[in-house]
Amino acid sequence: MAFCDFVIRHDPEKESVEDLSKKILISLYINRIKAKKPVITFVSGESGEGKSINTIKLIQVLLELQGLNIKDFLHDINVYTPLQYPTKLDAILYDKRLKKVNMIVMHEAREIVKAKMWHSFLTQAIGDVNAMSRAIKRLMIFIISQFIRDIATDIRYTLNYYIKVARPRNRRARFYIYKMWKDDKDLEKPKLRKRKISGYLLLPNGTSKRYSPQYLELKMPDKEIVDEFDKKDMESKSEIIKRKLNKLIKEMSEDLNLENKKIEGMIKFYSDHPESLKKVGTRSRGKWKVNPEFKDMHDLNKDEVKAFSEGLDLQLKAKGLIK
Repeated sequence: MAFCDFVIRHDPEKESVEDLSKKILISLYINRIKAKKPVITFVSGESGEGKSINTIKLIQVLLELQGLNIKDFLHDINVYTPLQYPTKLDAILYDKRLKKVNMIVMHEAREIVKAKMWHSFLTQAIGDVNAMSRAIKRLMIFIISQFIRDIATDIRYTLNYYIKVARPRNRRARFYIYKMWKDDKDLEKPKLRKRKISGYLLLPNGTSKRYSPQYLELKMPDKEIVDEFDKKDMESKSEIIKRKLNKLIKEMSEDLNLENKKIEGMIKFYSDHPESLKKVGTRSRGKWKVNPEFKDMHDLNKDEVKAFSEGLDLQLKAKGLIK
């Protein structure tokens, strides 16, 4: 069976690969919204592959194709932590200022939320936004997480697209876009499947060509947008991390007699949650270069930074996470 996800006019002599990519995105997303159908996309990828930043570029392009500027709506669209979700969804659905905005992005929060809670949040959120957007406002919904199993099976069946983000060395990030479909040959045990997107290009000479892109490539967002996103993402997640650390330190203070409970608590938290180490800073030649934002977030002086860095290294080595 020949599937068809798009039919677009394309002049390879006058249009670039990026032009073609944008036309495909119009067919997959904007045309579906115009047909009054919501679009739900799961974005996956290994840690460090740039899932969030490159999804920002994707929504930037989709906004521009609709005559909107991402700078005006960056923080309205992006849900940095589960706690922000109800407020931001309500604004997108009902706020007059956001009348033309038709997307919401839920960024991965596994590093600050327990896996079970993250699973429950995604399942409930997708179910709610899917039902509400059908009745009130059709939305493009992007869910970012490492594993599709973060979503319950029945909710997975509502996904329209699955995107895998990969970033080869010294190359632009690649979006591998798949169409999701249900294989219900066995009605008792239907299965979720994915296939590469595929369609037809209508060429200037009047012929058509079957086309199935292996992946789409888009430029990185402007540095100004990336910096603003990173700042807000850090601030939002830091609030939760602070609360968890304060709770942990309080518990340790009650049970243990430690000379520096604050530093010990921080070392324990970040060694127990290595996925959060990117917030600490970078490690090179056996030494940590702590981010200024991290230092300010935890109100650390020079001696405390040194004690934390050395203690963290010892814990990570003891656990076999670094050499």
